[in-house]
Amino acid sequence: MTIWITRTRPGADRTAERLASEGFDTLIDPLLEVRPVSGALDLSGFTGLAFTGLNAVEIFAGLSPERDMPAFAVGDATAEALTQIGFRQVHNARGDVAALARLMIEEAKGRILYPAPAEPAADLPGLVAPFGINLDARCIYETVPVPPLRALATPDLEAVMIHSPRAAHLLAEAAADRLSDLVGLALSDACAAPLRTRSMKSLVVAPFPDDASLVRLAVDTLSKAR
Repeated sequence: MTIWITRTRPGADRTAERLASEGFDTLIDPLLEVRPVSGALDLSGFTGLAFTGLNAVEIFAGLSPERDMPAFAVGDATAEALTQIGFRQVHNARGDVAALARLMIEEAKGRILYPAPAEPAADLPGLVAPFGINLDARCIYETVPVPPLRALATPDLEAVMIHSPRAAHLLAEAAADRLSDLVGLALSDACAAPLRTRSMKSLVVAPFPDDASLVRLAVDTLSKAR
């Protein structure tokens, strides 16, 4: 049996590695593709950076050599990615965007640059602005829909992992004829919402909105089903 990972790369590769270590077969077939939309970043006047995911870290790494500023990360995977590319001052919110906002409200000083996607899943600037945090969002990448290339022709799919609300909407349309055969594994309630009205074998949500929790959910849910 195979688990379909709809997440964008490089995050999808990390998810696949975690599932493989638990003995599961995976198929990486993203529903979204990341594309840079910015040239070099001017960091003049900024005192820190805020990152809401792996995609932002990967794109930023190719746009700027800056590694000395404090960097605020939404969770463990983002914090680890920042450390791997050379950041030494990494503040880990260990949660979601709301947790990142709380961390920044407590610790951020000066003017912070937020290397952002074209369509953020949450309004980080709006969350911190009432508390006097000077956060400047700069779009550095976009995620564009791509049709699944292999998943719909794979006969032994058992489950599908959903890491974003946008991917959930695309899944509901692209795989409408397959959903009733699949267990849906959603990162959050927001990721599950577009699939609530669809007929699926089952739909479960991770207790915490991070990839490690979602993988644990997959292990627990699918092991019981076998």
